Amino acid sequence: MAYALLFELARNLVLNSFGESAAVKVAAGTLRWLSVLVVAVAAVYVGYRFLQRYREKARTARELAMIADLIEPGPRVDVAPVPRPDRTTDERWNDPLVAVLRDLPVNDFETAALLAVLAAILETEARLSEAPEERQFTAPTVLARLVERGVVVCLGVQRYCLSKEPGQPTKEEVLAGPQWRAALTALVRFYADRATRWVFALDSVRFAAGARRWFDAEEPVLRELVSQCALLGAAVPVNLVPELVRIGDALDGWYARMGKREHHRRVAAKLSRVSGLENLVAQRDLVRMRANLLRERPRRYRPRNLSTSLAARWEHRAALRLLERRRPLGRGRRGVDLAEVAAGLEAAWWALPREDVAGEVCALINLAVVHLRQGRLDAAQDRLELAASLTRTGRDPDGRAHIRETMGVVWWARGEFHRALRSWQQALTGYRALADDPGTARCLQHLGSAMIVAPEYGATLLAADSTPTPEQVQRQATGWLAEAHRLHRLHRLHRPDAECHAQHYVAQARSTGLVPLDHIDQWPLPLPDPAIR
Repeated sequence: MAYALLFELARNLVLNSFGESAAVKVAAGTLRWLSVLVVAVAAVYVGYRFLQRYREKARTARELAMIADLIEPGPRVDVAPVPRPDRTTDERWNDPLVAVLRDLPVNDFETAALLAVLAAILETEARLSEAPEERQFTAPTVLARLVERGVVVCLGVQRYCLSKEPGQPTKEEVLAGPQWRAALTALVRFYADRATRWVFALDSVRFAAGARRWFDAEEPVLRELVSQCALLGAAVPVNLVPELVRIGDALDGWYARMGKREHHRRVAAKLSRVSGLENLVAQRDLVRMRANLLRERPRRYRPRNLSTSLAARWEHRAALRLLERRRPLGRGRRGVDLAEVAAGLEAAWWALPREDVAGEVCALINLAVVHLRQGRLDAAQDRLELAASLTRTGRDPDGRAHIRETMGVVWWARGEFHRALRSWQQALTGYRALADDPGTARCLQHLGSAMIVAPEYGATLLAADSTPTPEQVQRQATGWLAEAHRLHRLHRLHRPDAECHAQHYVAQARSTGLVPLDHIDQWPLPLPDPAIR
């Protein structure tokens, strides 16, 4: 409105100064239309921002509704495992229902999944019956009978496995029947719905710890389900391919959080072999990209935002692959140009849809890391501050903790040690709230290494009635390094450089006569980030 009034004022000044000539009238008309155009553009922008906020609220409400009724699994208690019985086969036994269970991709079921499968089989049999009568059996009663006959055996709380299987009908006959397709559909959809909801819960402080425990328990089942469905070939119903892609998406989110890139590629490679995936162009390109099988930039197709997002992620992965191939400079050897990597990451960030906050944050953090390697601290800080502004409303809390962690490296490189420690404290508090063990391990390693090098700053990290001595600070730091090493080993995170650095700092502390701790004794003081809630 201010610009519109300014243009109108300029128009009046022109008319009053130069009179009513033709040229003046053209200039005055142009200024009037410019004022109208400015108001129209402003109105469109305001409407666009309003629509974006409305969509964001709707998306947030939808995700909260998906996870609102989740029941978190509690911490696992180590108990003696129930011995798995040997499966026996009776070639003379003919039982179509048990044969369907026998030929499903997995034969270990939690109770809810098994009941869903049995209900689907019974529903299909009822629809195919020529003389439909009132059903005498329900899924719970059939399960009770199977347990009574020893066909399925309980492996613990809410977990069953198949113990006896019939020889008839044959596998070919079962796979050609509608009961098997209905049972497989129920099984895959059950796990797809669960995995989709729990992967959303990974970004919730309230449910993050429970979501990680759920994936720890169910990830082998999900991985086996995808692998076996890929081996079934054309027998997999076409309508199940999107459900398998949903399971792949959930596993991709889980592996990304845990830093397990080898699992990520392995599952994607198996999913890419599922029959019928070639008919879903966008999903096919996404799966092949995750498996490192997509050699060319994805072509454009609808929906446009998905096509753009895939192209941006392809650029992002290409830049990271170039960075991973970086070699030390030497005679006859050419190192990777970091400016080229930075240009690729920046192009990927520009191409990402604005609603893809997690993608933008990931690209900006990687871009900041490249700038750090270049020694461009101001550029790295600028990228991290931009990423932090995107997560200020609570979006992507794990990404925000990663921003704080990387910002700590920037401050340390600048020589502002207090700011670095504060950033790592905030990152550590965020990672622990989200039960992110790999992130927790990295922050403990940052803080532990920093305290061995500069123990005079330890009073800001340790709770004590009196100022701790440098020896006390360094001893606690060795405990943080030991805990970081334990978490890396627990999650099978092979980081040779990180382990080498940790051993170097522990050896440095031991050289002063200090006896290092082999476990964490006192955690660094928490420092919550207001945006992670």
